[in-house]
Amino acid sequence: MKAPACRFTTDNQNNQTVIKERLFLDKANPDALSDEITVIDHALTRPWTVTKRYRRDTDAIRLEYNCSEDNHHVLIGGQDYFLSGDNMLMPSKKGQAPPDLRYFNPARN
Repeated sequence: MKAPACRFTTDNQNNQTVIKERLFLDKANPDALSDEITVIDHALTRPWTVTKRYRRDTDAIRLEYNCSEDNHHVLIGGQDYFLSGDNMLMPSKKGQAPPDLRYFNPARN
């Protein structure tokens, strides 16, 4: 790691910090991912290790959220839809049901 590490308050910043990371699946539970991170630095009295555990969500819907001015995706009732070039609401995946009309104001004549 090159650069002063702000979490270590020492006068000796020698750019010799070593960070080791080990990712592995639990042998007993394939839906559990472990991330073991070890920091070795002269500012510490001994190596510092932390293990983070993550659970796989098999029902997750992964959407990409970009704040761009040309974003044509619309989220309605937790579902992702696409706004076409002529401003028509379209499904974003095959077989997707139309949005529930209660999310829209009734048309005024």
